[in-house]
Amino acid sequence: MSKIKKLFGLLLAIMMLASIMTACQKEQATPASDQIQEATQPAETAAAEEAVVEEKPGIGPDMLLLPTMENMGDKFPGSWDNYGLIGRMMLFSRVLRLDAKLQPTKGDLAESWTVSDDGLHYEFIFKDGITWHDGVEFTPNDVAISILTALKCGQVNAVMKGALSKILGAAEYIADETKMPKDGIEGIKVDGNKLTIDMATASGTFLLTMGQFNIFPAHIIGEYDLETIKSMNTSSYYDWPIGTGPYKLVEFVPNDYALFEYYEDYFGYEEAPSILKVKMQQMTQSDYAVNALADNIDFFHINDLGTALAALENPNYEAFYTDIYFVRFFHWNAHAPNDPISDIRVRRAIVKAIDRQALIDSLMPNQATVTNTKVPASFDYYNPDVYDLSYDPVAAKALLDEAGYDYDAEVKLVCYYADQGSANFMDAVCNYLSQVGIKASWRLITGDITAQLWGDQVDYNMAYAGLSAMAVEEAYNIYESATLASGVQSGVLPEGFTGMDDLIHELWTCVDQTRRVEILKQMQVVESEQCLWYMPMFALRNIQVVNTARVNLPSDLVLSNEWSNYERYLDQWTLNPAE
Repeated sequence: MSKIKKLFGLLLAIMMLASIMTACQKEQATPASDQIQEATQPAETAAAEEAVVEEKPGIGPDMLLLPTMENMGDKFPGSWDNYGLIGRMMLFSRVLRLDAKLQPTKGDLAESWTVSDDGLHYEFIFKDGITWHDGVEFTPNDVAISILTALKCGQVNAVMKGALSKILGAAEYIADETKMPKDGIEGIKVDGNKLTIDMATASGTFLLTMGQFNIFPAHIIGEYDLETIKSMNTSSYYDWPIGTGPYKLVEFVPNDYALFEYYEDYFGYEEAPSILKVKMQQMTQSDYAVNALADNIDFFHINDLGTALAALENPNYEAFYTDIYFVRFFHWNAHAPNDPISDIRVRRAIVKAIDRQALIDSLMPNQATVTNTKVPASFDYYNPDVYDLSYDPVAAKALLDEAGYDYDAEVKLVCYYADQGSANFMDAVCNYLSQVGIKASWRLITGDITAQLWGDQVDYNMAYAGLSAMAVEEAYNIYESATLASGVQSGVLPEGFTGMDDLIHELWTCVDQTRRVEILKQMQVVESEQCLWYMPMFALRNIQVVNTARVNLPSDLVLSNEWSNYERYLDQWTLNPAE
């Protein structure tokens, strides 16, 4: 992680295209390294050290104040499609716990677990004395019913759904609409406090799923009919969700806030935590900075550097970079009429014409890193030996000439990010492309984004987009021929591609980490040499902002992907409220 020092509050607001292009073509006057210092975890910062030895004046109420941009209209947000974030970590439990690298290291609901060498047999032994927030006893059948309900549900994260679908009998169960969760399947067996799961084929993401998948009460969701299960997010369960996590819901005001209190019968802590109440307030991103200046937020994560910098105008806040799987790219529309970028050499030229590092240094210093594939360069399975897409306008022009590029054609770009930084980025990209002879223009798309990106309102050659992934499968499953033919992006991607099928199918069933890395690096070669449907720009690090005047984070905490259910040591967080 990197600690963000205070920058000039108006840094991004005054950064117009002319200054961007100047910075892109000249040496930086103020290197980002002079503005940002490295820290391995919050407890090592000076402010955190002072928090231990100095008594600080208390601020605000005696409850943890969290914001959320999720929709809390008439119901609590769904928790199988969007499975992570700190609020869900507090409310629900999972079978396993994940560390900051999203590796299963210990049980949550499970006391212990074993896996066969071939990855086809799992056995989980569950802890005793667990109860739901309504007092009903937890049993392994709650896990079984949750899995079986999710298999029929249309609102489940794709990686988790894929892993669960490999359980023995799952395919037939999904296809048979007369079968319900209470009917069970061959591969799931409950015996006392033991749950046994047999797989039809191995899954490389099954244990990850067991650490991310929120478990729901069988005595509630087990009574739902098929139509309710299919649209779970609109079910009555989310009127007042019941979990087994450390905090229970005690008040819910739609479109406003949810209030949680520590559940005294929680099984996971030896003693009650210091923080007994948590308020989760619904707000938009634009509200974050205003509330931070008033000390009304204790902890939040954001991708927008400007928002983080605005919060840091309040000296009570510190911010940290965390590496997550989040990549930005230009998505090619292969079905555009008279497509001027259909030749892969043209798409390579487009990337090479853009000085991505200069744009990063100008718009998001130290927050982003250049990548040449859909994998962040900081990940151990990133392949640096693919086609070189580094900035080289002379080589870009040569590629265009070699491909017989039509210099009279117009390349249409679209962007759905409405912040000023993205607008500056798009302006700069169009300027870079013009320097190698490509006529390019861009527009902001609003309203029904899905229809304009993948549906019946598509009108672009390249779309500036992003991907946040729990697992690498989310980034590469689209290259699998069956997914390509039927997925939501099928209307804009090439047809009939099978060049990655063997690798993807092997990845789906591979449980050996060394071999998985080898497969992923081979997949990136195919991506670079045969596809380049997604023209990579950079990987973006998340920013986590903490009010260190109110919140003391534990020394063991290593901040990670907030969209995931990683170990946050919530019982060790402490507050410094006003008297």
